[in-house]
Amino acid sequence: MEQCQLGNQLNENDGTVSPSGAAGSIVFTPELSMKALEHYYNDFPRFWGKYGLKDAYNLENHEPWYAKEYIGIDKGISMIMIENYLTGLIWKYFMKNEYVIQGLNQLNIKQKEENLTNIRKEEVKSK
Repeated sequence: MEQCQLGNQLNENDGTVSPSGAAGSIVFTPELSMKALEHYYNDFPRFWGKYGLKDAYNLENHEPWYAKEYIGIDKGISMIMIENYLTGLIWKYFMKNEYVIQGLNQLNIKQKEENLTNIRKEEVKSK
C-alpha cells in the first residue's frame, strides 16, 4: 500500500492549541469543554479579543505565541456546537433532512429515544 505524501507523517505536534476543539466538543464533553474554555478566558487575556477567543495559541516556544486572527470556520463550528449543546436546534433540523434520514436508514442506524437535547434540558431544570 502506497503512503500518502501529504500531512504530518511523523505525528508530531508543535504544541499549538485551538479553542475550537474544546468548543466543538461541548456536546460530547460538556464539563471538560467548559473548563477548557473558562481556562482560556480567565488565564490567557492575550488570547481573548474583540470577536472572542482568537484562533490558536502555543506556549511550547520560548516566547508564547497567540494568533492575531479569528478564523471563520473555527468560529462557525464553535457557534454551531454550542447551540446544539444548549438547544439541539441544528441537530433537530439536520436530522429532518431526507438525505440524512435515507443515509441513516441504509446504514441501519437507529435514533435513540433519549438524545443529548433532552439530557441538557434535564440538567437546566435541575439547577
